[in-house]
Amino acid sequence: MPYRDQATVNMWVHDFLTARDDVATDVSVLEKDFTAGPDSGMVVVSLRNASTMTYVQAIVRDGMPRWLVTFEARNESFDLDAAGVARLAHDLSTLAQMCDYLQERTDAALAAKAAAAPV
Repeated sequence: MPYRDQATVNMWVHDFLTARDDVATDVSVLEKDFTAGPDSGMVVVSLRNASTMTYVQAIVRDGMPRWLVTFEARNESFDLDAAGVARLAHDLSTLAQMCDYLQERTDAALAAKAAAAPV
């Protein structure tokens, strides 16, 4: 199994979501750039109180994949009351935790792949 393809990332996201009972956002795993392969697995997250397109993807920087959250530009502003801000803060906290979790799983998969490589 490649260390990171759509099926692998989908499994990691499923593991993350099932370990938590307080995730209220919709999460989908897509083929990054709609191209199957070892660099796929874009995670799209729908925030409950903001229509901003939000996704998590691994970007290779300095030869290492780093999971980053992207918030696409919005055309209009939006207003939230205190409860709405609290829901948005919860969604963003969950998003940060998922990003950390995906980074940990990626780092572990790369370490295992390196350990299994012939010397």
